[in-house]
Amino acid sequence: MNQTDRWTIREIDRQADAAAVRGLDTSYTTDAVYEVTADGDSLRLQPVRTASRKGHFPIDLDQPPWNQGFVAIEEGAVRGFVATRFEAWNRRLTVWHFYVDAAHRRRGIGRSLLEQAIKAGRRLGAGAAWVETSNRNVPGIDAYRRLGFSLCGFDLTLYDGTPSAGQFAVYLSRPLA
Repeated sequence: MNQTDRWTIREIDRQADAAAVRGLDTSYTTDAVYEVTADGDSLRLQPVRTASRKGHFPIDLDQPPWNQGFVAIEEGAVRGFVATRFEAWNRRLTVWHFYVDAAHRRRGIGRSLLEQAIKAGRRLGAGAAWVETSNRNVPGIDAYRRLGFSLCGFDLTLYDGTPSAGQFAVYLSRPLA
């Protein structure tokens, strides 16, 4: 358990915390999206202004499979959640879920959650943390960058045939050495 003067980070209790985690406000508003431009053999990600739009991410505690999770508790309520999975074969700590309730962002809760997950991943031997998100999640991509992640790729077809068709996946990573 990790504690600050304002909140506590602890391992999730999948049953007891499920309703509170699902109740987190994962919404975001953005007036930009990231687009990909090609220049010969190089691809470039750049923000493009758009009409303001809202988005949110539903939290599915069962899929995709994750094996470690933490919640941030403040004033007796869940304020954030991170879930990861460690893959020994490539020493990657994949961040499956990472959410801070909209009313409690930009206060350090997300940084505390992520650092606790990374600390646990390092104990398992993780050499890098890795995350996938949508090109429309500009605030999330910016947050990951502030947390030490760098662009490492994207997939223009990952969401084809899903409710997110028309978007593309952005991959970011952070070395843990």
